[in-house]
Amino acid sequence: MSHEELNAALEVLHRELADSQNLDGADVDQLRATVGEIQAVLDQKSGQSDSLSGRVTRTAKTFEQSHPVLTDSLGRIADILQQMGI
Repeated sequence: MSHEELNAALEVLHRELADSQNLDGADVDQLRATVGEIQAVLDQKSGQSDSLSGRVTRTAKTFEQSHPVLTDSLGRIADILQQMGI
C-alpha cells in the first residue's frame, strides 16, 4: 500500500466525520486524535508506528455498533497501515 492510498482513505474518513451528525463531541475528538496521530507518524516517520495500526483498529471497534460506516473506514486505514508496516 502506498501513502497515496492511505491519504485517500483519510480523506474519506474526514468527509464522513464532516457528514456524520450522530457523533457526540467526545467521539469526534477521539477520531480526530486518531487521524492526527496517523498523520504525525506519516509526517515524521516515527519509530513508534509499530502499534499505530493496532490503535486505529481499537478505535474502530469503539464505533462498531453506533457508526458502522466510520468503523469500515477506520478498518481500511488500519489495514493500509499494517500493509505499509506502520
